[in-house]
Amino acid sequence: MKDRIACSATSPQSGQRGFITLVVSLTILMLSTLVVFNVSNAVLMEQKIANNEVRAKQAFEAAEAGIVAAQRYIANDPDANGDGTVDSVFDTSGDGVGDTNTRAVGTGSVTVTLTDVDGDMTTFLISSVGTSDDRSATRTITQRMITINPLPNAPDNPFVTRGTVVITGSATVHNPEGQSTIWSGSEVDMGSNNATSTEVPDATAADYPACMDTAMTCDLVDASSRLLKGVDVIENDSSLGALTSDQFFENFFGTNAETYRASMVTIDTNEDDFEADADLATNEVIWVDGDATLSSVTVGCTTSVTGNNVCPTANTKPSILIVDGNLSFTGTPQFYGIVFVNGNVSISGNTTVHGAIVVAGTATSDTDGSLDVWYNSDVLAGTARAGASAGSAGTWKDF
Repeated sequence: MKDRIACSATSPQSGQRGFITLVVSLTILMLSTLVVFNVSNAVLMEQKIANNEVRAKQAFEAAEAGIVAAQRYIANDPDANGDGTVDSVFDTSGDGVGDTNTRAVGTGSVTVTLTDVDGDMTTFLISSVGTSDDRSATRTITQRMITINPLPNAPDNPFVTRGTVVITGSATVHNPEGQSTIWSGSEVDMGSNNATSTEVPDATAADYPACMDTAMTCDLVDASSRLLKGVDVIENDSSLGALTSDQFFENFFGTNAETYRASMVTIDTNEDDFEADADLATNEVIWVDGDATLSSVTVGCTTSVTGNNVCPTANTKPSILIVDGNLSFTGTPQFYGIVFVNGNVSISGNTTVHGAIVVAGTATSDTDGSLDVWYNSDVLAGTARAGASAGSAGTWKDF
């Protein structure tokens, strides 16, 4: 009897212990589940953050690639088709003319928009929007690009020489935009050829002087010839003749020759390679190290020009030629832009220049030489697009 009473007395305690064990086990299980759940959420969150970072990096790198592509296109020619408007940045057809603003970059893509800020294709606003592969992330980078003017002080005369001018053959120098044609620091010899003359706007014309504000619109009349040098020929100007070679160069280009060559020149060539490099060169700054000969080539126009033909406006993309030596004109060269010669110039062929010629030394025309120079401020202004492009300080934005 006592044994039965003792046994029944321990049963409630055993049940309580089992219940407590169950409760503790369930609590531990719930806590473990919560821990696992929280850890899983943390891992998923880390994966999501990592994926977002990858997508954001893809988008940013695509946007950067778009900026670089736009910079290269601007440096080459932002109006490759010559229609007067900025092209698209990407050339998918391979013809040298941009035809789309969007392209793939790695597994992402980019859309680039170019805006011609001032309407003269020297200052651009680039907007580049990069997108990730799943299009969940986009990044936008903007930057303003400027083209540094390679001819900050363009001449007002079609023909400028620091030394003497001797015309043994023939020469015709036209200035439709002013009353001066030849500016020399020394003597000007007009020679004895009846074909030699200078021309300036007709002051009796109804549209004079307003016509001088627009290139190539004024009616012209003879101003000087072999018999008479008019006031349009400025000779023995000591302010020009007294300049050193370095000062003469800086007078037009705004800096010394060494700095200019390092920062502005796009084609650096020599006597042997010059003509091959210069033929049909457009929007270029060409530097010739040593003497050079310019024969039957066209420079500053996208198509070859011969005879009395003129480069169409849409095809005119003026260049700058700097010869660090002597230059000989032979054959029938056609040049659009400015020719600067640090030495002497000799003319034995039929040379046509639209823009201006500037000579640090002397200029001579042989008996069979013929020079035809047309001053054109639009052409000279067009050389601004030949300059080096650079990002404007403080304009990069990637946020």
